[in-house]
Amino acid sequence: MIILVFALLLGLSTFALVAFLFGIIPAILPSIAAILVAYFVSARQVSKRLETAMIEAQTEMQKGRVDRGLALLNSAKNRFKYWQFFTQSALDGQIGSIYYLRQEFDRARPYLEKSFIRHWIARGMLGVLFSRQKDYEKMDKAFDTALRYSSKQGLLWSLWAYCHWKAGHQDKAIDILLQGQKKLGDADPRLSANLANLQNSKKMKMRGYGEQWYQFHLEMSPQMKEMRSRQTRFVQR
Repeated sequence: MIILVFALLLGLSTFALVAFLFGIIPAILPSIAAILVAYFVSARQVSKRLETAMIEAQTEMQKGRVDRGLALLNSAKNRFKYWQFFTQSALDGQIGSIYYLRQEFDRARPYLEKSFIRHWIARGMLGVLFSRQKDYEKMDKAFDTALRYSSKQGLLWSLWAYCHWKAGHQDKAIDILLQGQKKLGDADPRLSANLANLQNSKKMKMRGYGEQWYQFHLEMSPQMKEMRSRQTRFVQR
């Protein structure tokens, strides 16, 4: 990336100059210091500029101008993707998540596929998209990869299990929840409750995860159900 290359070139120049004046051994520490300082200062400047761009995009979306916000995120990605590691994948995850929330699944998928591996919400959305296509092999790979880096996210384990349960793969869902419980212990009682439900041939109940759950569009939130109900009553009048 550009920041790293710049820092290394500065460090090399410092090493060459000090080595020429004082010898190789005295040049080692100054060159290392030059690399670290150059990288830290440059990375901080780029991060500030990127943060400003993201705040601007978020402001646009909060005002209801989502397309304008998405355009700003894409612009920021194109400007900064070569400057710092993981910038492009982080922004791809943000963009893909927004398209997913809008239920524009076809537009979301290519961004989610390139999302940062630690962006567990984006990776979970990708897994759900594969489950919608009944491509369970790719779905399992997406969730398994995400959980290598986000194994303490109980919702991610439960989401994976839910996709299998809805597909009729109850034994697989139980196995996933057992793995999740082993990782989390008693940290997520909702996961443990769903494991008990499946072991007793009952339904999984995900509403305990709140809005984080409903963003995956696998169930309708109570607010959306009420809105639909009002719309239906209005039409019937």
